[in-house]
Amino acid sequence: MKYDWRQVVNAYQRLSARERTLLGVAGGVMLVIGLYTLVWEPMARGRELLARRIATKEKELAEVQELRQGYLELLRRFEASQAVLQKGDDKFSLFPHIEATVSQVVGRERIASMNPQNKAVGDTYREESVELKLTEISLDKLVDMMYRIEKGEHPLRVTRLQVKKRFKDPHTFDVTATVSMLKGIESS
Repeated sequence: MKYDWRQVVNAYQRLSARERTLLGVAGGVMLVIGLYTLVWEPMARGRELLARRIATKEKELAEVQELRQGYLELLRRFEASQAVLQKGDDKFSLFPHIEATVSQVVGRERIASMNPQNKAVGDTYREESVELKLTEISLDKLVDMMYRIEKGEHPLRVTRLQVKKRFKDPHTFDVTATVSMLKGIESS
């Protein structure tokens, strides 16, 4: 069945001017409603959805960049520690070095005890350490001793430090410290 447009045109022409205007306004309103419903609203929803997705992706990008910076910092630290470990001297012995350094700074008479210790750290490293007990040393000698230990040519660290003020002389201290270094197991 064919639709004949002439009938619609004839029906339109039979309408009064007022009815034609009303029909035109109704058609315009229907056109506006149709455009809003079928074009404008989906585009606005799409823009809103896109804006939310962009915000989410920007947040994820910021997190990834933060993780990247953390990774690069850890990588830098790892490479620096690897360089320090590789720089270590195979003939270096921790106990005599610490004994000489401490004796030079505070004197042998202030050394109460020195105990060497070794323990494995994983499969590839060994931690050598020396526990020191010193009596009646001044704060400036303690600082000088720690500076010489940590800033010397060997990669040593004070891993534990306990300082107690002496009761009779508040300007001197009893110190318990542990000085450690890592060595590769294959280099020993």
